[in-house]
Amino acid sequence: MDLHFLIGPLVGAVIGLITNGIAIRMLFRPLKPVKILGWTLPFTPGIIPKEKPRIAKSVGAVIGSTLVNEEVLSRGLLSQEMDDKINSYIDHKIEAYKDSPMTIREVIIHYTDEEKTEALANTTTEKATALLYRKVCQMDVGDMVADAAMDEIKNNSLFSAFSFMVSDNTMIGIREKLKDTVNNMVFERGEEMIGNLVDRESHEILDYSMAELYDRFGSSVPKVKESLLKAYHNLVENNLSKALIALDIPQLVEDQINGFDVLEMEKIILSIMKKELNAIIWLGGLLGMIMGFIMNFF
Repeated sequence: MDLHFLIGPLVGAVIGLITNGIAIRMLFRPLKPVKILGWTLPFTPGIIPKEKPRIAKSVGAVIGSTLVNEEVLSRGLLSQEMDDKINSYIDHKIEAYKDSPMTIREVIIHYTDEEKTEALANTTTEKATALLYRKVCQMDVGDMVADAAMDEIKNNSLFSAFSFMVSDNTMIGIREKLKDTVNNMVFERGEEMIGNLVDRESHEILDYSMAELYDRFGSSVPKVKESLLKAYHNLVENNLSKALIALDIPQLVEDQINGFDVLEMEKIILSIMKKELNAIIWLGGLLGMIMGFIMNFF
């Protein structure tokens, strides 16, 4: 066999391997511009160090608009699979605590701390008080109490015996006076009274043991789970877009990439694409060998 026939392909393969290896190396190196007599050598710094800000911006834009956009996140967060995971998590926690002697307060403190637990209790009390007070004011309690009182008086046998002595106008006057008195009491002291009641009840509930809570309300677990899932869906649907705007994922990714040291960035890219980059090097060797083989015929 003529060895000269093999020299061309071998030389071509070596050249292809070396040039492709150098080209890939030059993606990252040199890290800084190389200057000779004030003149910057071409291809310095490497492509990635030189174009890092542009790459960071482009990657951020792609991730924010395509990979981690509202549609993608919404599809994942509101999927049946996610609902199943939430239900499974709730079931797991119920199973873990349904026989526990720990109080509700102790469980909340376990996941937060005492200060946050008290703050949560106070906030809940304030919101519940405001809601109940608003509802009571809308109900016109004075009118309801006055009607009930008048019905009770008229149905009383003692009143029936002396009803001829009381005119209709007197009864109307009594009713209106009672109505105004009750309404004034509601407006002046209602919020305080409701607040005291809610505060007392909320602290009593916090001191329930988990076992006692489950005994009392265990039958309501399916409804509670349904309500929690509904609240979760409403939270995602109403706030996801706002959260994404606040997060500004494209800018977040861009800042993160720009914050990478070039060597760290090189390490990340190589860890992801090492196999593909090696394939490019070997492909260069293969193409060089083919070209060397073809050159034997010229």
